[in-house]
Amino acid sequence: MALRNFTRLFSVQSKLKTNPIENNFEKEELKIKINDAFATVTYKKMDNNTYDLLHTSIPEIYQGQGLGSILAERIFDHLIQSNKKIKVTCEYLQKYVSTKGEKYKNSILDSNNEI
Repeated sequence: MALRNFTRLFSVQSKLKTNPIENNFEKEELKIKINDAFATVTYKKMDNNTYDLLHTSIPEIYQGQGLGSILAERIFDHLIQSNKKIKVTCEYLQKYVSTKGEKYKNSILDSNNEI
């Protein structure tokens, strides 16, 4: 039973790490497919190069398994590789940046919307 749960978790983590990031421009949502559900980050586009990240969502069945950190890293890396600036309004992502986000500091806006 424990091995099956570990294998399932590894499979879900692997999908979150490797599946493509989709941008639903109409819903202002970045999402990654996990089996038959999506992990998402909603955003507000401030201008062509700046995203305000508002909220993260992990499907309920996968919550509490460390997937939020994987989602955060994927989304930040994706936006930075696309030369975007990031404002972080989402409380979860603010905590992530404060503990693990040193590599993102040159792309994240402060409260005055400055880097």
